[in-house]
Amino acid sequence: MVAVDVAVIGAGIAGTAVAAFLADGGMRVRLYERSAIAAAASGRNSGIVQHPFDPLLVGLYRATLDAYAWLAEREPTFDLGDDPAGLLYVGHDREAAGRVAFEWQAAWPATTPQVLEGADLRRLEPALAPDLVACRLAVGYPIAPAAATDAFAAVARRAGVDIVISGAVTPAADGATVVGVVTDGRVEQAGAVIVATGPWAPETIDPGGGWRPIRSSWGVVVSVALDDAPRHGLEAIDIAIEPAEPAGPADDDAPPESGARSSVVEFSLVPAFRSSALGSTFLDREPDPTAWLQALRATGSRFVPAIATAPVEGMRHCARPVSRDGRPLVGRASWLDGLWIVAGHGPWGISTGPGSAGLVADAILGRTRADAIPPELRPDRFGTPL
Repeated sequence: MVAVDVAVIGAGIAGTAVAAFLADGGMRVRLYERSAIAAAASGRNSGIVQHPFDPLLVGLYRATLDAYAWLAEREPTFDLGDDPAGLLYVGHDREAAGRVAFEWQAAWPATTPQVLEGADLRRLEPALAPDLVACRLAVGYPIAPAAATDAFAAVARRAGVDIVISGAVTPAADGATVVGVVTDGRVEQAGAVIVATGPWAPETIDPGGGWRPIRSSWGVVVSVALDDAPRHGLEAIDIAIEPAEPAGPADDDAPPESGARSSVVEFSLVPAFRSSALGSTFLDREPDPTAWLQALRATGSRFVPAIATAPVEGMRHCARPVSRDGRPLVGRASWLDGLWIVAGHGPWGISTGPGSAGLVADAILGRTRADAIPPELRPDRFGTPL
């Protein structure tokens, strides 16, 4: 095939975004995907663009909102909306709700934290259990899974990106320099290669297994039909999804037979266009989604009682790519000239991935220096492949 300026491996949210940005900047780009666009977490997520707490991730989140505005101007099928739907952290402990509100107010006052309970909370969200207390934040943009990824892919195609569905694709090097990618036993030339394969990024770069800074955290999502679905996004007030929070132990990956809440079953509910997305699990091994339905219902019904009997319209699962510190790997690989990485966004893929893609695209296009990317995101911070 004809040589290109940049080969991108992985057609998830980060890969499609960086391909679109580079092509819009005048580069010849080829995007490789082994199965389908948005086949993994980018198309199987709960469906909400959400404000993180970690300051470094907030920078990527804000860049992502700018990227979505850019996308909406170019793709008429995509619209994130002007105003957030709102997020409720819900629980049974007023002190915990007050603490969360205080922390958000101190760090991010624009989120306008507010503690609600009793009649005030019931008026806002009648579907909630009556004994709950909540911290409301003015954040959260519900979005159909795969909507943004499909839109970036459409923009990329119109800008001339060649999207290739193939088998395994890996970077090809001549000494210490990238020369393209290896696919179907042959080398296809490229001036630079970007790896954006999520949880499979380490094995894409180092098939030998010596370098594994990203692991899989498997999530199960249940689509439930609720007659009076909450309008806000909902999360348990003690949900653990921020950086440096370890996953549950591997021996806890078996669903609790009683339906009782386990250490790897949390509560989240995202309002969707036809049904609501119920989660969340944080599992080390790929699960059978149906085995987790009872546990997710049991946990969810403590917050929204109607979940206990709501019709199930579908189930899906995906591997979130979680790095060792919960922050993505973004930027130039120090050990191989011409190799770039944008992967490891964990549960924040649609919330921070396009922002990361923009950092890489700007560096490759020469709009910024490569070292303008925050050093906390550098790909070699957990070592390099042997």
